[in-house]
Amino acid sequence: MREDLEGPEPMYRQIADRIAARIEDGTYRPNSRMPSETELCKTYGVSRRTARAAYAILLDRGLVVTSQGKGTYVKPPRS
Repeated sequence: MREDLEGPEPMYRQIADRIAARIEDGTYRPNSRMPSETELCKTYGVSRRTARAAYAILLDRGLVVTSQGKGTYVKPPRS
């Protein structure tokens, strides 16, 4: 299912904000695997570069961690 993006914010920021909201509301649980960049491209109809930029924002916010060759995962909360 494709999700539409609209508004003045750049697409990568809109995607990052949507994913962050899903992490915060528990849709994406700690230590769960996130959709791949390719899956984000299909879901939002964006380029891989845009998907990568969205994940870079989430990394900067400390919401996700990446493991090369394994994927991107929701970072567990600090105890």
